[in-house]
Amino acid sequence: MYEVDTDVLIIGTGGAGLYAAIKASERDVDVTIWDKGLVGRSGSTVGGAGVASVGKWSQAADGPETFFRDTVTAGSYLNDQPLVRILAEESGNRIEEMVDWGLKFDREPDGDYVLDEAGGHSFPRLLAISDRVGLQMTKVLRTQVTRRDVTQFADVVATELVTKNGRIAGARGIDLERGELQSVNSPSVVLATGGIGQLYPNTSNPVQCTGDGIALAYRAGARVMNMEQVQFYPSGMVDPPSLQGFILGIQEYSKLFNTENERFMERYQPEKLESTTRDRLARAIQAEIDEGRGTEHGGVFLDATELSDDEYRSFQHEMEIAAERGYDLRGERVEVAPSAHYFMGGVEINENGETSLPGLFAAGEVSAGVQGGNRLSGNSLAGIAVFGARAGERAARYARDLSEVKSEGQSIKGSESLTRLPGSNTGSTTPEEAKDELRDIMTEGAGVTRDEDGLNDALTELMELKNRLTEDIKVNRESLLHNYGVASYLELDNMLTVAELIAHSALERRESLGAHYREDYRELNDPEVRDCIEIFLEDGERCLERRSAVMDEIEPGEVG
Repeated sequence: MYEVDTDVLIIGTGGAGLYAAIKASERDVDVTIWDKGLVGRSGSTVGGAGVASVGKWSQAADGPETFFRDTVTAGSYLNDQPLVRILAEESGNRIEEMVDWGLKFDREPDGDYVLDEAGGHSFPRLLAISDRVGLQMTKVLRTQVTRRDVTQFADVVATELVTKNGRIAGARGIDLERGELQSVNSPSVVLATGGIGQLYPNTSNPVQCTGDGIALAYRAGARVMNMEQVQFYPSGMVDPPSLQGFILGIQEYSKLFNTENERFMERYQPEKLESTTRDRLARAIQAEIDEGRGTEHGGVFLDATELSDDEYRSFQHEMEIAAERGYDLRGERVEVAPSAHYFMGGVEINENGETSLPGLFAAGEVSAGVQGGNRLSGNSLAGIAVFGARAGERAARYARDLSEVKSEGQSIKGSESLTRLPGSNTGSTTPEEAKDELRDIMTEGAGVTRDEDGLNDALTELMELKNRLTEDIKVNRESLLHNYGVASYLELDNMLTVAELIAHSALERRESLGAHYREDYRELNDPEVRDCIEIFLEDGERCLERRSAVMDEIEPGEVG
């Protein structure tokens, strides 16, 4: 095991992690970043199609106030409103900063920014770069990081956060590139590890999104919150495998059919049909699949053959990607199903990205509280910029305030083995096969629709799978060099932790709220009350508490 000393360790290098690294480095502290893939080239940020913000480019009637209200309303008032206020007020500053760094948005012939519309936003406020904002944003941020004195490690899988005297002291991980264990001594750690989409078989998320940061934080003693809030995009492709999870925004302009050639939305939403809200559309699709009217690959048919030329041009990026893999969306039906898209739950944070564990910070999809019970289109990229910057700045200040910890020479190296590192095992199931089992469990019991029996069954099956970790899951520990079998095992361990948290939180929320839908509790318990569900470890035991969402500006039912 080799040791690294730093002031701020950032785990994950999507948009939130890169922004945190930039802002922390501006505070004249030592910054180190870990990524289990390639630095700045893994995670969900690269797939973001548009970023929501308000600024000098906005329509006259638009501004932070309407942005704030739209976000809170879409989030079913489960948001912590001080966080939403920051998002609304600061998103424009981050956009201008990235433009100064070289980010170039689409513009009209007169030079004004192109502003796209999106459901739930009162005004067109999504800035676009031909549907590739996330990719270009990541490139710009990555360039800024390389221009700063930031130590970078790729192919490092974090295995645990280390605490001393009730606060963060660093982290441990496996450096697959060197084939060694790595221990980082750091008073500040920023989690920017993204979401949990890989817990489900159909997801728009890349392979890195296995809930690592949430599991790390929870096991270290931080509070996680609203873990039941999983957003499913209604129409993610299920075939071919190379496009599985690829979401089709053309859904609301298309028609959906089951295998009996019924346009089934006439049964569920006869007035709005496919243009209904995403959650209702996802539930209708899932119902058709569950009732045996689904396709060969577990979906329904999306028919976009009647779209107009203008509508097709609006989704040209989708058309091109499908065409590259032999699918003509204008000439044939494709199979789609609800796709795990975004996670509103995660590690609880305050306005500066601080968690309940001193020295631990979080930003982006790994954190909870900003988006509430549902996320508006474009708010993800806005959130990672705003709170990535805040978390990086605060983590640096915190580290400087605790500089005496480093001067004391406190090492967290300890033993030569990491507590969650597996031994070699010749079991019958590979980690990837076990992941598929977990995904089936989550789809069946904690998917688009839930009920008490299904959630209890899911927890029982998850525990059985967890009990097989040490004996039945195949892993080879002879060498750690590029040992992605060990990495997959560790991901599976994290996925099991997060899956249990989702199921426990979904059982506790005996109501339908936000993206969480209970067949046995279809209504709100109280239209005026919004409780956040917190889960944390205390003396090794799982504890659950409720607190009110912070509604310091507007409450449910208010108009204005």
